[in-house]
Amino acid sequence: MTDSALPETSFWDVPPDTDVVRYGEYGLTLVRPGTGTDPAGLPAHDPAAARRFAASFGTIDTVLEDLGTVPATADASAGTRADLERVRVGCWGGVTEITDPGLVHCNGSYPVEEEAESLAKRFPNAVIIASCTIDYHMAYGAWKIIHPDGTRLFAAGWHGEDVDHWDIEGSPADVAAAFGITAPELSDAGIDLHAAVNVFSWGSLCRLALRKVAPLDHTGRTESLFRVRHTEDATGNMAEIWLEE
Repeated sequence: MTDSALPETSFWDVPPDTDVVRYGEYGLTLVRPGTGTDPAGLPAHDPAAARRFAASFGTIDTVLEDLGTVPATADASAGTRADLERVRVGCWGGVTEITDPGLVHCNGSYPVEEEAESLAKRFPNAVIIASCTIDYHMAYGAWKIIHPDGTRLFAAGWHGEDVDHWDIEGSPADVAAAFGITAPELSDAGIDLHAAVNVFSWGSLCRLALRKVAPLDHTGRTESLFRVRHTEDATGNMAEIWLEE
């Protein structure tokens, strides 16, 4: 359903069929207290709650169009600039998940951290886990984990680059303790708590922490797809990172 009453003014200065020149993954998950890890325990997707969450998300200026629901397991990668206007939100009871290319980090700003901290103020008892990775000649990533007991971790940098060039706050060991992650679980996930930050398995740690509080399997689930106008800052960051060689 198109929201024809809403303005279509865009902050983009390139055509919608402009190719995305890099591949990346981006998402944020919020888990409220009392959510179980059994997929059967989650209710069906709530489109109205998804719309409200998208409209309140810090990278999004306006939700322009509700494009219905899509399988939660479907590929969310962007191929053109028009695809960068699409965000997906799943709301399954205590679990809310957003897949948004506006989470891209650029010029020293880290939306995965900013949006996670903003949500932590609204939902102080929730677990929040966010990440964004981009493939250049080597991978660049940013990861944020918030546990309601106050434990926080943020890491960002080039995989394999000098550790002095990484941004890091918090400790993987503290995250493991907060989420009750055992040594065998770390080993099975290929996580070495003593590994250098530039080769550490940050994505694996995020998945393992999330698995402790919510189901990871989205088989059979749906989520909402929206066309949005991102904020001017988010649009500028996306243009630089996703569209410029």
